[in-house]
Amino acid sequence: MLASVVEEIFREEKPRIEPQHSHDCLTKKGRLLKNPMSVIIVLIGGLLLFANPDLRQDTYRAELGVSSLSGSASSGSESIKGGTLVGWGVSLTGEYRDETPLRHSLGLQRYESNTKSLEFYTLGLDYVFQWPERPVQFAFGAEAGSVQLLPKGMNSIDAGTAKLGWELHGEAMHYFVFRNQLVHAYVRPAWRVYQPELEAGGTTEKFNAGGLSLTGGMGIQF
Repeated sequence: MLASVVEEIFREEKPRIEPQHSHDCLTKKGRLLKNPMSVIIVLIGGLLLFANPDLRQDTYRAELGVSSLSGSASSGSESIKGGTLVGWGVSLTGEYRDETPLRHSLGLQRYESNTKSLEFYTLGLDYVFQWPERPVQFAFGAEAGSVQLLPKGMNSIDAGTAKLGWELHGEAMHYFVFRNQLVHAYVRPAWRVYQPELEAGGTTEKFNAGGLSLTGGMGIQF
């Protein structure tokens, strides 16, 4: 009798305990699969900047910016709405050694709020010209890239597939020397056309991340 009871206990299915971080790992992996464009953009940007012997890749930039997002998505008690987002960015630029007035760039920008992040991977091309006899330059150009909207702390709302977009921008730069390094401060207003997505309750909701954005930062040339 006792033997049969023990055998029955061991036959019972034990609850499966998964590591706490398994869901997070799967979520991150899923988001990466939804944003293959980021990998492609980084590869293309790396080839443009490092495979061209006529370019010097010696200017690194860091920036702060403001961008807008409109739209909404909801599922059950969870919801995400648009608004004004503040964020940061980093980029690498390449200029021609023979003083051709063109500049290539590869950048990452990320804007944050309590419930969402907006992430851009971009490739840029600018025409740059010097203000006569002044340490000031102006640039006009365009960027193409991918955008992905990432929810924070949501169970029923997930990131959508990354979408392609573009922007037109102008830029003003002032150069100076700091500790024997050539440094510049810049401000860049831009007009963006991007439409990221979220998946909520089995449906895909589109947002508008376009319109006017404003960015300012510092660059250093090594």
